[in-house]
Amino acid sequence: MPAKNFQAHLDNLRSKPEHVRRRLAFWSSFGLTAIIAAFWLGSMTSFNTHAKQSVAAAVDKAGSPAQSLVAGVGAFGKDIWQLVFGAKKVQYSEVIATPGTN
Repeated sequence: MPAKNFQAHLDNLRSKPEHVRRRLAFWSSFGLTAIIAAFWLGSMTSFNTHAKQSVAAAVDKAGSPAQSLVAGVGAFGKDIWQLVFGAKKVQYSEVIATPGTN
């Protein structure tokens, strides 16, 4: 019965001092994060040539970091302006439906 073994394992962990449980939690989360990071880094090397060229073209198009920052701030300002002053006004109108009319 795997459930009983797991329950016994959890009971055993609960009986340990807090510093041991904290250490176990830290290393368990560190190990899981390391496994996820390893798969993530492994997937980075599987980019094909076309994707690498697309990324390189996007980096070249972006220009310097200062230009990108200025463009981002400008776009943010434009979005805020549109949010405040450019919203489309909604006009409500009354529709009267009477029976027998098409």
